[in-house]
Amino acid sequence: MATLGATIFLFLLFKHCIIDLYLQSLIHFRTRKSDYFSMSAQIHYAEHGVGTFFVLCFFIPWPMAFVFGLIDYLAHWHIDFFKSKTQKRLGIVAPSRGYWFLSSIDQAGHYLTYYLIVLLIS
Repeated sequence: MATLGATIFLFLLFKHCIIDLYLQSLIHFRTRKSDYFSMSAQIHYAEHGVGTFFVLCFFIPWPMAFVFGLIDYLAHWHIDFFKSKTQKRLGIVAPSRGYWFLSSIDQAGHYLTYYLIVLLIS
């Protein structure tokens, strides 16, 4: 039987897949994540914050869910910015090994964010 924390983590991973893969694919303009205040990138980060808020509202009081949504928004922003800046600085292009290595670190950072959120909730 799954614990509540494992269930929350699973739903946060589902949310992440939907937003990071599907919704991001619908953006017809290129997100400029290496630009710190890029509006298109901010929309993507906000989608993650709102998604986390929505998921957590089923498990914790909404004010706490809002705080964790804000934390996810900020974490997603900085993880993606770091990846994009590093990729640009080192001249790494898709689909090279370096690109996939950076993408793996990027995704691990997002999963770590969800893990820490679950730890803080529990």
